[in-house]
Amino acid sequence: MRLRSAMLIAVTATAVAIPALPAAASEAAPARPTVKLACHTNWQNSTSANVWCDGHGPARYGASIECKKGSSVRQLNYGPGPWQGDRRGISMYCPGGGYKRVKQWGWPA
Repeated sequence: MRLRSAMLIAVTATAVAIPALPAAASEAAPARPTVKLACHTNWQNSTSANVWCDGHGPARYGASIECKKGSSVRQLNYGPGPWQGDRRGISMYCPGGGYKRVKQWGWPA
């Protein structure tokens, strides 16, 4: 009987010595999916453009236009714009004084 008591005490002491982790700490947080928008150009010319992006509201999107004059390049950001999927888009313009549109793109706002 003494041997059994000693074993029970040893097992109990071991079980108490190992701390239990809470469930939240042992589970990793789920990764947030990366959303990549597909954006389209409604119209463009040498100094301006209009871009719209796929998706569904109420999330919104923005857009950028890169303008160049000689070696000077300016990026102008427009947003937050309309809801994702709104094909009216965002109209962007390079400032006067000879700047020309280089490229444009959309992004989640």
